[in-house]
Amino acid sequence: MEGHRSDNKKFHPKKTAPVSAPKIDAKTDVKNKPHAKVEMSKAKSISKEEAEKSADEWVGSGESPMRTWLVNAIMDPKQHRDIGKVLAYVAEIHINKWLTEKTGRPVKNIVGESYDGKTNDDKPCVRNQNKFRMDAWHFETTRRNSQKNQDTNSTGHVAYKKDEFDMLAIFKPSPTFGITDSTIRCIPVSVLVNPKKPDQLITTINANIRKVYDCDEKTNEVIRLLYQTPSSLQD
Repeated sequence: MEGHRSDNKKFHPKKTAPVSAPKIDAKTDVKNKPHAKVEMSKAKSISKEEAEKSADEWVGSGESPMRTWLVNAIMDPKQHRDIGKVLAYVAEIHINKWLTEKTGRPVKNIVGESYDGKTNDDKPCVRNQNKFRMDAWHFETTRRNSQKNQDTNSTGHVAYKKDEFDMLAIFKPSPTFGITDSTIRCIPVSVLVNPKKPDQLITTINANIRKVYDCDEKTNEVIRLLYQTPSSLQD
């Protein structure tokens, strides 16, 4: 029995030595810490002065709970994704006003339809869907997954159908989330059709499409063709 116990005492140190895991913890730390530094370096520091200037363009300069939240959110990278959700409806109004000025045709704000604006004159109607986007140009709807939409949610997102609007307008805020120095890009629906499901649109705008349409020249071309706009109005 004594010999058996002494064998056990000798055995346990050998067993616990590799399980002490300081090397595993060290590796975990090495992986996590550089990753955190990279994430921090990507986020541009936005001053309070810059945040207030951008907030003023959206909600005015008067003190309000909305303005306080927006200023704080602009300065906090963790809240940047929420800004687009809050400002999406306001951005729609800005886009439609911009289109009115850009095309010389009245674009009416629309609520409760698959499009957010449409021309309001005697020329052929153009319906525009608007999106507020900062980085990735994802393009799914916010509709609920239901029996009605079961054929359009194969990716986990509900896709638009190709006949719901005529053009997509993407609002890209300035680096400090303001209207000044922001850009608007226009893409015709024909470019967004899903080749695997021709009655639906893609749910993410890929890099190839973005490379072509993320420029003033292409946006002007789309507007000229869809809205039958004289080029003189686009300057």
